[in-house]
Amino acid sequence: MRKILISGAIAAAVVATPLLAGAASASAASNTLTASTSVTNRDDSGVHGDNWATDNYTRTVAIAGHGVVAASHCPGITAGKNCYYVTGTVNDKGTYTTVPGGTVPGNGSLNGGPAPAIGAQITGPLTGHFSYQFYTDAPITSASASNVPKTVGGDSPSTGKWVEQFYPEGVNFWDTSGNTGGSEYLGTTGAWTYTAPLGSDKQCTNVSGRWIDASYNNWGTDPAAGNILAPDSGHC
Repeated sequence: MRKILISGAIAAAVVATPLLAGAASASAASNTLTASTSVTNRDDSGVHGDNWATDNYTRTVAIAGHGVVAASHCPGITAGKNCYYVTGTVNDKGTYTTVPGGTVPGNGSLNGGPAPAIGAQITGPLTGHFSYQFYTDAPITSASASNVPKTVGGDSPSTGKWVEQFYPEGVNFWDTSGNTGGSEYLGTTGAWTYTAPLGSDKQCTNVSGRWIDASYNNWGTDPAAGNILAPDSGHC
């Protein structure tokens, strides 16, 4: 889920980052918070960069605090503040609707040719899950599920920063590479599956498809990740 889950505005591959020293020794989760949001009209870009679909889904996110870790995980942290380690998960369930004229999202089933344009508007199911590992200078007790909006329309905030909504204004965040100040990307690994069942393309009822946008297949770029082709009646 490129633009919904990799970024609200930027499609970027994410490399899984191992747990850093210090984080591994942090205490067990002391608090867990869960919030759900109805997300509508979310642009979705594939591996070719343009928007191929618009998504509507329910996003359920949970975060868990693991206590104080070494300040080295929060480069530049204000003196006197603690560095806290937090993990999280996201689960999405809903639908996508293709945008005719947009480029198909994946590289699969192209018969060696260039990526074709989407010819028909179809709607199909999407499901996804994603993981977070990050650091912050605020304890989990300062976060609240009530801070997360019940509804979100459009592309902001990006999925890489979605969990920051649990916290009040003024809190700083670091990803596992030490990026902060707005350049942080707090997500790690995940996968989103898009399915086009037989009959969903009313112009080509014999065409079906599935595209898996996942960390284990180079974020949907591998041909084996499949595709959503959605041809029009002239390209069945």
